[in-house]
Amino acid sequence: MTQEQAAVAFGLSKGGYIKIEDGDRGLKAERIAKAAEIFKVQPADIMGELGGATSDPSPSFEDALLERARVATAESGADLLPVIGEVAAGRWLEIDDFVDEPAFDPVPVRPDPRWPAEHQYGLLVRGESINRFAVDGDVLVCVTAIPTRYRPKDGDLVIVELRRNAGLLRQRTAKRYLRTETHVELWPDSDHERWQKPIIIPKGLTPLEFFLEEEGGGIEAEIVAFVTSAVRQVQRWRRP
Repeated sequence: MTQEQAAVAFGLSKGGYIKIEDGDRGLKAERIAKAAEIFKVQPADIMGELGGATSDPSPSFEDALLERARVATAESGADLLPVIGEVAAGRWLEIDDFVDEPAFDPVPVRPDPRWPAEHQYGLLVRGESINRFAVDGDVLVCVTAIPTRYRPKDGDLVIVELRRNAGLLRQRTAKRYLRTETHVELWPDSDHERWQKPIIIPKGLTPLEFFLEEEGGGIEAEIVAFVTSAVRQVQRWRRP
């Protein structure tokens, strides 16, 4: 395979692919699964520092992040929940920024016994889009949706991943799930004036994966997890 062919397979420019070969650009998360598919090898052959061999030839993006966080958490203690990243409505990140988020401290929360521990993780809240439930700095306790056969119910707080530009831009946000007779609405749980508009899922689309037509291009969206609780960090006190 030539560099031009590999670049096309990865969805990158030739220059971007050469940066991967030269070690100037990371090969992480989603690209690991893509590389395994392109070169017909196991993700474990590529994952290296992410650790943990897997029999699944195409690990999900969220699974790769969770594995990386879980390995780091294991070094800290047994009864800690790994935190894999942030949830921040309205903030689009390039894929490299998304997977290269700094390491987050785990939180002292035991996994919920109702679901497998390996499918539970934390997300750090940024901003005010769900401030009626959790504020900036809190950690959402999440359970991965698909492996646990989750089906959304009215009022559930779900984690939605939005992707545009062939997945090169991503956003992770938390929304309240509401089904109507004609469609599904995903609402911010906030009293802030900026966050008062729902995402509308047209009737007939699967509740876990869907496509939104937006001005400037379509957006792929997926409910990747649901939230069971939040961990409130001690907030910095200011004198009244």
